Amino acid sequence: MGADEPSKSFPLKVGVAFAAFFLATTAGMTALSLGGGPAFLRPAVRQPIAFNHLKHVKDLDLACNTCHVTVETETFSGLPAVEICAGCHAEPQGTSAEEKRLVKMIQDQTPLAWVSLFRQPPHVFYSHRRHVVVAKIPCAECHGGIADSTSPPLRVRKLEMKDCLACHERKKVSTDCTACHR
Repeated sequence: MGADEPSKSFPLKVGVAFAAFFLATTAGMTALSLGGGPAFLRPAVRQPIAFNHLKHVKDLDLACNTCHVTVETETFSGLPAVEICAGCHAEPQGTSAEEKRLVKMIQDQTPLAWVSLFRQPPHVFYSHRRHVVVAKIPCAECHGGIADSTSPPLRVRKLEMKDCLACHERKKVSTDCTACHR
């Protein structure tokens, strides 16, 4: 084969490269759509307002159940409805742009479309009531330093079975599969 003659293996190399790219992209998109993959690859979420947990939990000493009203009575913690925020913010509490946005949302009765930041697979049953009321587990044990955050996290945290199992083993409670898996 001469110097000017194209390699016969060139089309094969391009085909293999394309197939590898296609498979990697498809696998990556599937993982992302299921909430998997490394956190930096997960799509960023945008909350309706840049909520400051530190201000509310630490500075104002509000308990988590002040805003997450069903955390002690239901399986889910509940994300605050605009009416909950209106209890304190019907009138501006400061001069920030976010405060102005919130007050306008309250006045317009615009629902707060919160994006849940902690997610487990659909085949997992989790009860906030069972963990908070019955087991008396502090929110920070699962939700980490969220109370110290001044703005919402940008990524959803996918909870993993190893996190739950480690806690169950440490506290010597059931690790039977049927206790959590539907």
